Formats: sequence, structure tokens, C-alpha cells
Amino acid sequence: MSCFLYNLELIKYGECISLKKFVIIIAIITILSPSFIQYSIAESNPGQIYNGNELFFYRNVTVYAPAVASTEDGYIGVISTITVTIQSNGSGRVFVDTLPLTEVDMQGSARLAVKVASALVKNDENSDINPSEFDYFFVVRTSSPVIGGPSAGGIMTVATIALLQNWEMDNRTVMTGMINPDGSIGPIGGIPQKIDAAHSVGATHFLIPKGQGTYTEMVATTVNGWITTVKPVTRNIADYAMDNYGMTVTEVADINEALANFTGYNFLFNNSEKNITTDDYLNAIKPLASTLLESARSKYDNASLKIENTSIPNNYPTYYRYDLLDSLKVAGENLKKSVEAYENESYYTSTSESFQSLIYSRFIIYTCEYWNPENDTYLQSLLNKVKNKYTEAADLARNADINGFISLQTVGAAQRRATEAKEQLDSAESMFNNGLFLYTQVLDFLYKNAFIYERCNSIGWWINIGLNFNETGELDKDNLDNLALEYIEEAQQATIYSSIIIDEIGSSAGGSTNYLNLAEELLVSARQNLENDYPALAFFEALEATVRANLAIETIGFEPQDKIELASESANNNIAKSRQQGIEPVLAVSYYEFAESLANDSEYDSALLYFRYGGMIAGALGLTEYTGGTSSRYVGVPEIFKSSGLNLLLQNIGIIISIAILSGALGIIIGIIITVVTTRKEEHRKRVREKPISENSELQTNPYVVDNEIPRSIKDYYKKQK
Repeated sequence: MSCFLYNLELIKYGECISLKKFVIIIAIITILSPSFIQYSIAESNPGQIYNGNELFFYRNVTVYAPAVASTEDGYIGVISTITVTIQSNGSGRVFVDTLPLTEVDMQGSARLAVKVASALVKNDENSDINPSEFDYFFVVRTSSPVIGGPSAGGIMTVATIALLQNWEMDNRTVMTGMINPDGSIGPIGGIPQKIDAAHSVGATHFLIPKGQGTYTEMVATTVNGWITTVKPVTRNIADYAMDNYGMTVTEVADINEALANFTGYNFLFNNSEKNITTDDYLNAIKPLASTLLESARSKYDNASLKIENTSIPNNYPTYYRYDLLDSLKVAGENLKKSVEAYENESYYTSTSESFQSLIYSRFIIYTCEYWNPENDTYLQSLLNKVKNKYTEAADLARNADINGFISLQTVGAAQRRATEAKEQLDSAESMFNNGLFLYTQVLDFLYKNAFIYERCNSIGWWINIGLNFNETGELDKDNLDNLALEYIEEAQQATIYSSIIIDEIGSSAGGSTNYLNLAEELLVSARQNLENDYPALAFFEALEATVRANLAIETIGFEPQDKIELASESANNNIAKSRQQGIEPVLAVSYYEFAESLANDSEYDSALLYFRYGGMIAGALGLTEYTGGTSSRYVGVPEIFKSSGLNLLLQNIGIIISIAILSGALGIIIGIIITVVTTRKEEHRKRVREKPISENSELQTNPYVVDNEIPRSIKDYYKKQK
């Protein structure tokens, strides 16, 4: 029988009821914790509860999470408190309570935070903690509805790791940033406002996602009181924090760097005994590149002969032969690039260029065959041939076994190519059924069939690549379905959050809108492919959607080439970590290599995407399952840059004066309250003595009045700025 929505099965009904009560007790403790530990933020609070003969341990910590709220005066920073509780004798369940609700649900962020934290702790050779034996409670409280929810993912992950490892957290540090499936810290918006909020609670150190050290603000130029121009101006985040509050800002790339700044600990990635080296990857991909290159050469030669031996009109206004010669030229250029890439040992790039050459050569052959007067039913026959080719290849992709991380990647790549072929096949069938009345329509139809045929060939290539590696990890269909669904939900949150940020910015978002639109399309496709029994493809589409949603924010105010170096470095690190854990990130390495070639050709938009996507794949593989190969060590909390003596003096004077004023005011208020209460008691006693018993029953009014919605310190701050 089941007593929870999470289908936790128990043997006895009595046990079910008692566990229910216990979970309620833990939830109440978690919810009430912020009320009792306002002066011990970021300090762990352990405890234990007896439930019958069982002893349950729990530990919680409350951390600050800056957010942005919309008010009549515009957007302001507000502070949320997040109380994270872990409870023993659990099963890895995650409970989230938010008040008020955020514009983006925080359930997904909490689940991902637990997932990333659990993977790191479980892999830690210096820890014997099993994260799956705990339940996790997140209680979020803020003064008013805030924008977003994912921006707290980073601090939620840090707090979860600190609780599991029993590490103390630095209470001078506040953080903002999403947590990504690969453990990287994702981009967010509203950093200046969040710094304002962090200052209101006494923070002296602020962590932001790496690469977001500047922000853009619109500045109006006035002459004689008239606004003449409004233009964007780039500001430095660190200068803003230091000049206004004497606060230090640190950029962090991943959860490991954030953890070091909060706890002084980080995770070392040790070499695995079954480390798969780069040579293994090259030995697997090189034969394929060689085979495709020879195939592309042969197909190019056949296409050249077909043009020479086929009678194709080439008179005004139908210069059809010239059109085919142009296509042959493109096929030759791709073939040349493939040779160059192969000689440079960029084998994935070589296969990509060979693939493009094969499509154009096959298109030329199909077109020449179309002009053969003996082939009256050529188009129908060609379509039937390609449909049969697709059916065979699609079955191969759908039925391929996925047993671990290697086959997950190669089958996922094969399934993606199957869906691309299906999209073009549907289009070609529609064109044929509606009638091909123009020659341009015929050419388009022939090109689609050439693409479908070569794309179906590539399905077998990718499945066979996986046979060159030793399988790593264990995956079954149920696990893969759940994993894909989790990452789809995470991608949806990232997409919604990016949409909110871009809507706020408006036209100044520029090309970021393109990233967001494609992320939304990928999200829809991922859900459909999961339903269509393509879970591996859905998994990778969800990761790509997350990458694109992040880039939509990351590239605001920047050109793609400005981010290339950082993206390359991040991907490189994730690939190295994945290999050190014994996982060969075949797809990640392929995309990284392709991104390098794109960057060399100054195609920075595509290069940035492939660097980020490759890095996301490598990082996510390492955190998808417990693989071992890491160890934690204490390195000390980094030195926080101290503000000038004058700033410190002014800050301390302000604190002393504030305390003195509050103390005096509090004393006066207490005195007044005591006097009023005493006077009212005497008057009440007098009335009781004078009135009959029947007149002494009175309805009591609620003495509690809800005060300001915005935290007093934040509200006061913004009042002073006006």
C-alpha cells in the first residue's frame, strides 16, 4: 500500500501513519527554523527525534538568497531566506515550500540541487555518507513575490552539500546563480539589485556566475534639461559593489568554486583506474572519418561523370547544367575541407564535411537520373526507396540497447539523426502528394531525398562508434526515462526564467531572442521524443535547450566571440573531469572539436553553442550517476578583500548609531507598553467589579497587524536613494 504521493511502500499501516507524522514534524521544524535562527544564518543546526523505537537525525541551515521583486517604483532587490533540512532514514525525496510563490517554480531547482550535491558527496572517497538515505526539505520565505526561482539553485546546492558533509558555511558570503545539470553556475539577471539586498543583511562577499562581471544600463544624456540621447553603458559589477558598500565580488564557474568560497572545501577529481584516454577516442572516430572521406571522394567522382553523360538543358533561360555544376563545386569544397580536417586529426570535423559533400553529390546523381527520359516514374520510385531506407534506419535507432553512458551518447546521436530524417521525409512526402509543378520544386524534392538517405546512413555510423569503447555505468529504460524527464523540467525552468529576463530588457536583448526561441522549440521536441520512445534523444535535447536558454542571458550586451575563450576552457575542464571519472564523453569531444573548427572560421555563434553544449554533456554525464574518483579536501575560505579603513569606520559608525537609536526607541516603547497594559488592567478589573456577570463576555479582536511587505532595511535603503 502507498501512504505518500511518492509511492513509498510500507508493510504495516501503523508504520505508515507514524512516518507520516514524523515527516510532518520535520516539515514544521524546517518551516519554523527561520523564525528562531535569524541571528545564526549559515550556521548548521543539528537535532534528533525519537519516533517509537527509531531515532531520526536532522540537520538544517538557513541561508540568504537575494532576489528581484517588482514594485510600483520599478525592480528592487529583496532577500529571501532558504532553510534547508536533511533528515536521516529517508529515501532521497525532496520537499519544497515557498511563500509567496515565485514566478518560476523552485521544485525543479531544488531537485537538481539535491541531484548535483548527491553525486559529488557520493563520489567523495573521504566520505561514507549515502545521500539517497536522506530526505530533503527546502523552505523559502521572502517578503514579496519575486522574479525567478532558478537563481537560487547554486546556494541551495552549496547548502545541501555542506549539510551532508557537516561543513560550516561562511556567514559573510551571499550568492546568486543557477545550478546546471553539469554542476556549472548558470547566468542570472538583476545582479546590482541583488547586491543591494545582500548589503542589507550585512554581506561583505558576493558570488556571481563567471562571465557576468559587467552589466549594461541605459543612460540618458541631457542638455539644458532636455534628454538628447539614451544609450547603453557597460558598468563593472565589482566596482558597483565596492564603491557603494565596500563589498567584494567573486565570479565562480561551478559548484566546486562556490563551495570553496563558502566552506573552504572543494572536490579533487582523482585519476580513475579505468581511465579512457584521448587515444581511445581518436582510434574510434578515425576509421569512420577515413571511410566517409573515401566514400565522399567516390560519390563526387560519380556525380562528375553523371553530369558529363546526361543531357541536361542548358540554354536561356534554363541553365540547368550550370546549376548542377554549382552544386558539384559545393561538394568539392566540402570534400577539400574534409581532407584538411582529416590531416589535422580533426576527425569529427572531417566526417561532418564528408557528410555535406555526400549530400550534394547524391543530389546531383538524383537530378541527372531524373532527366533520363526512360524514368517516367522516377520520383515515385525514389520516394519509395528512401522511405524504406528510413524505416530500416529508424528501427535501428529505436531498438538500439542503452546500457550505460557510452551507448547513451551514441544512441542519442543516432536517434537525433533519425528524427531529422523523419522531418525531411514528411516534408518530401507532402510535396509529392501536393504535386511538383515547378522545376524548383523538383530540385527541392530531390535534395530532401538525398539528405534523408545520407542521414539514415549516419545512424548506423553512430551506433557502431559505441562498440569501440568499454561501457561505463549502468542505465535501464526506466532510469533513462526519469532522467530525461528531470532534465526536461530543468530546461523548462531555465527557458521560462530567460524569457522573463528578456521581456524585461526588451529590444536591447538583441540576438538573445534567437537562442530563446530555439530553446523553446527544443523543449517541445524533447517532450515529444520522450513520448515517442526516444529517451536518449530527449535527454540531449533537454541539455541543449538549457544551454540555449542560458546563452540567451549570457550574451546580452556581448558579442559571441567575447565568450568563446571562457566557453572553451569550461568545456575542456568538464571533458577532463569526465575522463578522470572513467567516462569517455564521445559526443562532448566531438562537439568540442567541431566548435574549434567553427571558431577558426570565425563562425562564433555556432562555435559558442557547441563549446557550451559539449561542456554541458561532459559535465552532466559525470553527475548523472555515482562513478567515484573524487575526494574532498579543506583548502580554506579565500581571503575576502577588505574595504578601506574609512569605509569600515563609516559602516561601523552607522551600525553603532543604529543600535543606539534602536535601543533607545525600544526602551521607550517597552515603557509605554508596560504603562498602557498596567492602566488597562486596572480599568478592566474596575469594570468587572461594577458590571453583572452576563456583561463580562467580550469578543477578542486580533492584535496582530501585518506590517511592511518589503524588509525594513531594504525599504529604508531605497527610500534613501530617492
